[in-house]
Amino acid sequence: MIRSLSVKLSLLFVGIVLVSVGVIALWVNNSVQSEFICYCQTNWQGQAPPGSVCTDPDCGGQCGARFYIGEAEQAFLDAVRNSLWLAALVAVLVGVALGFLFSWLITGPMRQLTLAARKVAIGDFSQRVSQKTDDEIGEVSAAFNTMAEQLEKKEKSKRQLLADIAHELRNPLSIIQGNLEAWLDGVLTPAPDQIASVYDETVLLSRLITDLRDLSLAEAGQLKLSQSATELGEFIFAEITSVQNRCQEKQVSISAELPTGLPLVFIDRDRIRQVLHNLIDNALRYTPAGGTIKIGASYTTPGWVTVSVADSGGGIAPENFPYVFDHFYKADRSRHRGHGGAGIGLAMVKQLVELHGGKVWVESQKGKGSIFFFTLPVA
Repeated sequence: MIRSLSVKLSLLFVGIVLVSVGVIALWVNNSVQSEFICYCQTNWQGQAPPGSVCTDPDCGGQCGARFYIGEAEQAFLDAVRNSLWLAALVAVLVGVALGFLFSWLITGPMRQLTLAARKVAIGDFSQRVSQKTDDEIGEVSAAFNTMAEQLEKKEKSKRQLLADIAHELRNPLSIIQGNLEAWLDGVLTPAPDQIASVYDETVLLSRLITDLRDLSLAEAGQLKLSQSATELGEFIFAEITSVQNRCQEKQVSISAELPTGLPLVFIDRDRIRQVLHNLIDNALRYTPAGGTIKIGASYTTPGWVTVSVADSGGGIAPENFPYVFDHFYKADRSRHRGHGGAGIGLAMVKQLVELHGGKVWVESQKGKGSIFFFTLPVA
């Protein structure tokens, strides 16, 4: 069985040319002969010319002069036939050449795609193919380039994610290991405050691992939700109460401005509590002493309640907007882990809100604070 596409296309072109030229040659030969005999009959007026021969071998010499043509006429017909078959041979050769040319033009880009796809399969996502035409092959080439570009971005994102995870895990582990080595070597005597510091690092490490697990499950769509109808006002005020002490320590006021008549929302209370906690924690981290945090809600879109968390912090620069909800992204790279967070809180917010079918976005001006919005489905 023939596997090469170029050979198949070449044979197809050659077959089409052979059939077409053969049909045309036979039709022209018969047409020329019949018309020429008719011409001879008219010209000789039914009389057999000198040296004429019968063109009908089945007549038995009884055809009269109707089917007789002269030697010159026969020579003319032979010349026409020879020219016709010579033209047919040239047409076949040209068809074969064009068949190979067209098959090469069609299969050439396909070979490039095959080689590029094999390199992508072994991890070389920098491969691109040239898009020389706007036909179907050009569309396939464009689709391949788009796929390779997306794979390259995902690979870079994965590598960066692994590097960020390693960095975030290394910090608490280094602190724990350093303290334990100092205690084992007798350099330091374990004191309650030092033990408490090591314990805090273990708690932070455990929370980071739990968040990473939940985030990976949410991105894979495998995080299960236990949704129920919830009164949003009571839910928000309960969350404000839980963070009131932290706000007082930072001298930041927190309040809620909720309209009356808000409908019940259909949510997983634990997951949306985590969303609010992360947004309030983010606002509290970047709001200076004397600042404010305000939580609001509105019901302007049928079927959806929009919740907002606004702060009076330093705001977000416009160039950072596309990356706010990315893993481990920190707009202020100078902040260390203790002040800047691990960088997955907002990524978790995005995934949890989208699991509920909602969406999340941010509005901010540098120096004028930020407002984070997210939508929740109405029960």
